[in-house]
Amino acid sequence: MLGNIRSTSRIRERGRARLKLRLPDWRSRFELASGHSFLDICEAYELAHIGLDFWGRSDTPISNAMIAEYQEAIAALELEAQALAARSNEVTEPLR
Repeated sequence: MLGNIRSTSRIRERGRARLKLRLPDWRSRFELASGHSFLDICEAYELAHIGLDFWGRSDTPISNAMIAEYQEAIAALELEAQALAARSNEVTEPLR
């Protein structure tokens, strides 16, 4: 089980690094974001890129459709990552 946790952690960190490279204006926010939902997005983002890479090298008839689906998923994950990072980095004033 510990191996799975380490593997998941590495995948999440690779996803976070990939997001920071893809969206440099968001690097600092992505670096600070640490919520479970954000980390899940990072993991999904990395896995989506692995899938895109796989289908990009495939010569099967379905590969073009799969590439389009993965590209769409990646774009949606980028937007979700930005939304989650923005929320997790919001500065709120304490209630009086």
